[in-house]
Amino acid sequence: MKVSVNKDDLTFATQTVTRILTSKTSGASAGIRLTAEDGTLTLMANDLEIAMACQISAEVITVGAIVIPGKLLGEAVRRFPGQEVDLFVQEGRQVLSLRSGFSELDLIGMAPTYFPELPDILDFSRLKVSQSLLKSMLRQVSFAISTDDMRPILTGMLCECRDNSLRMVAADGFRVASRKEDIGIECPDGFRVVVPGRAVNEMARLLTDNEGTAEVTVGRNYILVKINDTTIISKLLEGNYINVDQYLPTKFTTHVEVKPKALLDALERAAVVAKDGLAGTVRLYFSDGLLKIRAQSAEHGTHYEEWAVDMQGESLEILFNIRVLIDVLKSVETGDIKLSFTGTLGPCVGKNAAQEDKYWSLAMPVRLS
Repeated sequence: MKVSVNKDDLTFATQTVTRILTSKTSGASAGIRLTAEDGTLTLMANDLEIAMACQISAEVITVGAIVIPGKLLGEAVRRFPGQEVDLFVQEGRQVLSLRSGFSELDLIGMAPTYFPELPDILDFSRLKVSQSLLKSMLRQVSFAISTDDMRPILTGMLCECRDNSLRMVAADGFRVASRKEDIGIECPDGFRVVVPGRAVNEMARLLTDNEGTAEVTVGRNYILVKINDTTIISKLLEGNYINVDQYLPTKFTTHVEVKPKALLDALERAAVVAKDGLAGTVRLYFSDGLLKIRAQSAEHGTHYEEWAVDMQGESLEILFNIRVLIDVLKSVETGDIKLSFTGTLGPCVGKNAAQEDKYWSLAMPVRLS
């Protein structure tokens, strides 16, 4: 293999694919496969749960492939002095020679035959979605993905496509978020799958706000998403996702409409003293058109403020984990947020006027025994 590439392109591709490599991976699964052919250099990582490939333009003199330890390649490339990097693998040797400016480096690798094979995606559905729309949906929902392995199915996001609509749902026992959008094209086969949180986070990093599209292919056990020159392939989680709609109340006792940034700033101020554990809670009082916010900690101190809000219904006092409530408010993209309550011990449902029929989030209050 003999190829010449731009240093910035190679750095970006290396950093992109090495993100999926963890300390748990070893052998070829901890490496990056470099493949040079047809005027491109493709870098791929695969830890058997998720795989990522990034393709960059290159001057390919001799085609070939090699597997190199991922972390070593990343450290080497970004330190090179020149703007061009030459990569060379001598036939019969598994050593990658890199040259840039006045610097030369040899990295010991292994044959590409040791690299894990990519899965075949069978019985698939395929659709194209606007990158900006998909990024917005992931941002509004992914915060509610659970990190608790005790309930594995909740460590992923439910993605459901039916007719011409796409819905995403996440829940962790304290928060729920749901967004449904008309994607403008019919999904004749339809699908209902649970995508692991790791894959969701990688997609969110790669998506942009431009007018490009993302190609989504869903199979029996895998999902493939192509974003610009980067492709992600991930295993799907097995099991039935919970029906979150059953937790959405239909009757409320109190409605409050506020500007999300104003309430978010107030909660961030309260968070200065409300750090963790029981002290990581904030108490909200709604009464006579006023919102009173109180937080306290024996170690850090107290916080209090009050201001007028647009309120309808009964007076209310309710206690929340401050980070749960902050995440719900951050998910609102535009306009005011309408918070609806069912009482001191019931959930709070957040909607905003711009997306009332498309998006909602739910936060459970803290119950003190």
